[in-house]
Amino acid sequence: MTAGTNTYWLAVDFDESFIDGSSQYGMDSEGLALKRRADSSLAHAEYRLSNHSVEYDRIDGILALKRAMQTRLEHLDKIYGLRQYPQSKAGGWLAVLESWGVIRRRMLQRMNRLRNAVEHDGAEPPGKEECEDYCEVVWWFLRSTTSLLSPFEELSLVLRSDEFCWLKLQFNPVRIELRAHMLPENICDSELPGWCKVETILTHTPPGRDRYFFQPLPPGTCEFEANISDPVVAEVFVKASLAHVM
Repeated sequence: MTAGTNTYWLAVDFDESFIDGSSQYGMDSEGLALKRRADSSLAHAEYRLSNHSVEYDRIDGILALKRAMQTRLEHLDKIYGLRQYPQSKAGGWLAVLESWGVIRRRMLQRMNRLRNAVEHDGAEPPGKEECEDYCEVVWWFLRSTTSLLSPFEELSLVLRSDEFCWLKLQFNPVRIELRAHMLPENICDSELPGWCKVETILTHTPPGRDRYFFQPLPPGTCEFEANISDPVVAEVFVKASLAHVM
C-alpha cells in the first residue's frame, strides 16, 4: 500500500461510531412552507375523519393523507436528491428511505394504491376505522422523517478508539468531502465484501497529533482525503449521517 491517489476499500463500522462534533443545516423558508403544508394536510385529514362519517368525508380524508405524504417526499427529495439512488428506479422514493432504515413502506404503498383507486377508478373508500388507521400511518411517517429535514452539513465521527472520520456533506447532488485517519489493517487496495470503496489520496501520518482532530495517533496510521460524488459510493456516508440525526 503506497501513498498517492488510488482506489481503496475501508472497513468502516458506523454502527459503533459516535459524534465528536457536528453542525446542521437549518430549514429555509421554502422548507418551512413544505413542512407546514404536510402538517396541514394531515390535520385536514384528521378533522374530516374524526368529525364526519359520510363517504365524501372519507374520500377527502384519504386524498389529504396522500397529499401529506407526497409533500413530505418532495421535501426529502429536494434535500437529499432521492432520485439519484438506484433504489429509486426500481421502487421509488419510499424504497430509498426504506433501504436507509428510515421507514417501512408496505402500509404507505397500500395507502397510495388506495388513494389512486378512490380518486381515479371511482372505488369506494374504506370504512371510518380503516381510514383512521391510515391516518395513524401517515402521522408516524411525518414524525419519523421530521428530523431528516435538518441534516448534518459537517460531521466528525469517532469510529474506533484510534480512528476518526470528518465528513462535509452536500446531498443534492451528493458530494462528500472525507478526511479520515485509519489503521492499516482496516484499509485494503482490493475489494472486500462489506468494505466501503473510495477514490482517495492516501498519505502516511507520522506519529504525534493529527492536524484535524488534535488527537494522539499511533505509528502507521494512514490519513485519507477524498471527494465522493458517486451516489452508490457516497450512500454509506449519507446513511451514517442520518443515523445520527434520527
